[in-house]
Amino acid sequence: MSISHDLFAKQLTEYLLTVEDVALAEYSEQKVTIAKPNSEMAQLDLTPFTAQPAEPDAWNYFISVGNATDLEQAYKEVKKHFMFEERLPGAMAEVSRYAQEFLNELFVKARQSISDSQARCIADFVKNLDAYTAVKCIESLLYSKADLKLLEIAAEQGWYVHFDHLAIRCGTQTRNDAERVVQLLKTEHGYVASQVSGEEFYQFPDGWNAYPLYKILSNGYILRLFIDQSDGSNDQQIIQHWNRVYGYTAHHLGISAISQKDGIKRAIPLSEIIEALARHGVQAMEPTGMYTRGLLQQVFTKPEKNRAIPENLKAQIAGVDSGLAVTIENAKLLEIVSRKEMPTVMAKKLFELYGLQFDPDNPLHSAPIYQYFLPAQAAHVIRTSTQTESKA
Repeated sequence: MSISHDLFAKQLTEYLLTVEDVALAEYSEQKVTIAKPNSEMAQLDLTPFTAQPAEPDAWNYFISVGNATDLEQAYKEVKKHFMFEERLPGAMAEVSRYAQEFLNELFVKARQSISDSQARCIADFVKNLDAYTAVKCIESLLYSKADLKLLEIAAEQGWYVHFDHLAIRCGTQTRNDAERVVQLLKTEHGYVASQVSGEEFYQFPDGWNAYPLYKILSNGYILRLFIDQSDGSNDQQIIQHWNRVYGYTAHHLGISAISQKDGIKRAIPLSEIIEALARHGVQAMEPTGMYTRGLLQQVFTKPEKNRAIPENLKAQIAGVDSGLAVTIENAKLLEIVSRKEMPTVMAKKLFELYGLQFDPDNPLHSAPIYQYFLPAQAAHVIRTSTQTESKA
């Protein structure tokens, strides 16, 4: 008999108390308290989000991709048959013409430079996702050399690269840009907000806010989205300007690497992934992870620079703040994530909550102990993503 989400969270909390340096949060059997390095306390609610499994509707479009031309055609078919931001009334009012040129150029370059094996590698990654994340991932993978390199390294190492999340850069709260996209994702793509109090909306002190959304697929894949926008009172905040230049492409794709042996899954630590990428010339920036004692670790690779932004568009943005002319070129980033996995007995109970059977040998079946985004860590990530120099 399946247990409730609340009872599961209590059992997971009890497990965590026995294996990690955490404390039970006051007045809650579903939260743990963790001391951060600065002696501040962070609370993690371990209650899973509630949702019904949905079909991985990207599968039929990408299963037969053999080269870059096939990949582009499959991408266009998905864009035609599913609703995306470009077709929402008012969504494109402040997005530049260049945003479409940016996307067009991705496929021009892909046809010239992406090998057949790389195209199949991308298709193999996105075919297990839903239509929305498949499209956004392709846009990131075709631009970010770091993303594609990690897929290739994983194949060599015997790791499975697992989708963790996408951060979609919207405009500003003045126009309810993020709210518009959130509504699209809920009504057209089946995403839900977390039912955990405080996980449905984040407000950050440095001028932006975000809506986390979640979805689980019938193949066991857990999808996370982070829908960002600038506060309406902050003209200098970068997200609205990224949206103007690049449209609703992802600010970054967050992916993790997992290994499994004898049915035991292990999240590959950031240090191992960073070292592997460094051997291929991909530099990492400043890692985070101290906020959760390693339950959730994150790091950006050095931003992929875009030097092709039209000068008149860059000048308009620089007119708001001269520093934006530099940070606006941070077009795409890879965020590497490492979320510590549950033991198999708890993973089986988690999947039962969604009416699914956990298969420890199925690489799609990942069950992180902490499912959400910690606000302090998310704020740190945005700050590091605007840096122009690597902090290896």
